[in-house]
This record gives sequence, C-alpha cells and structure tokens, in this order.
Amino acid sequence: MLGNLVKTLGIRSRVGCISFYRNFSGTIGLGCDIPGHSLDDIMKTELLKDATPEQITKVWTEYHQKKDGFVSAVIPSLHYAEIEAKGRVCPRFVYAIPKDNGGFEMMYSEIHQHRISFTSLEAFKALQSSAPPLLELFHYVDFQKSKELVLMRGAFKDPLTSTEAVFLVNQLQMYYRIDPERYKLVHTFNHNPMFFDFNELLKNLDSPDLKAPSHTTQNTLT
Repeated sequence: MLGNLVKTLGIRSRVGCISFYRNFSGTIGLGCDIPGHSLDDIMKTELLKDATPEQITKVWTEYHQKKDGFVSAVIPSLHYAEIEAKGRVCPRFVYAIPKDNGGFEMMYSEIHQHRISFTSLEAFKALQSSAPPLLELFHYVDFQKSKELVLMRGAFKDPLTSTEAVFLVNQLQMYYRIDPERYKLVHTFNHNPMFFDFNELLKNLDSPDLKAPSHTTQNTLT
C-alpha cells in the first residue's frame, strides 16, 4: 500500500501526457454492494464437495453463460497463487482498451486480497478511492486445495461491454502470470513509476497473443 503518500506519475503517449495523483488509503469502491462475496451466495458448495474438478468447471461455466453482466473463469490453483503473490507485491496497474475510433480507454486496477477492481483512469484521477468500479473480479478459493481450482466471477457495468471485460481479464493474466517481460512493466509502475513507459503498454496491444475486443459477445473465459 502507498498509504497517504502523494506520488505523481507521468504517462507519455502519442497524444500527450497523462498525469494522475495517488493520495488515498482505501481501495476502489471497497464496500460497494455487489452480490456474490461468498461462494455460498452463488451455489450450494455442500452439494459439490464430492464433485470432480471437471464437473465443477462445467457447472460454473454453464451457469455464467446465462448471466448478463458477468464474466467467469476457472483458474488452476497454481496459476492463481502466482497472480495472488505478484498482486501483493504490485497491487496496482493500468490497462488500455482500444476503441473503434482509434483511441484508447485507460483503466486503472487494484488487487485487494481475492478481489480485483477496475475503474476508468479519469474517474480515479477525479475521485481516487471513491471511484466507482466498472469491473470487479471475485476469486473464490473454497476449492483451491481440495479440487486445485479457483472460481472467478467478474461483475461489470456500463459503459464497459462484456468483450471489453474479457479483454481486461486476459490482459491481467498476461501481465501478472503468462509473460515475465510484461510483469516487469507492472513492477516498474508500482515501484519506479517515473520510469514507467506507457508506449510499451500500447505496443503490447499489437501482440498476436492478446486480441483486441471484438463485437462478438462472450462472457465466459476458457
């Protein structure tokens, strides 16, 4: 945590310089009322204690395919443990979402225990810890040891679309788990922000392993 220290980060892009200030002691939208803070609020875990990981994955995936306003994933325990560990060291980052007009929507994220919150960078600049989350990822670790999987549920709201929510989750995986080089950007952002290179962030959007949001609706990650 940065506590109440005020830090200025200059992010340089093709269209100029974005500066924002960090001066807060809380987490984005912490305490906002979103259903599903407990896995038992979503499903009867007692009925799944004898289920196989494959059966739990099927139930979780099929349930969320029918739910508007949510994205979901089933994450191997070791993968989630890596994200969780890196999130403790580097809890904050920024992401870019390409728009049809050729511009970018900048998002700011924080990791707090098993919850990851995303808000627009503009909202964070204006409201800081009071900025409303546009995407909240909740990770349920009830089966982390017994089934070696973690269930993820993400609740998103307008103006974020389902494909943009999935795109943010994919970026999170890339930066915090899949690509060590990208994680170096995350580490720089958290620990040496004045040396953070925004152009490197934009360059990564052109990577073939990270597809920009399409117009095809998808609310379940595989």
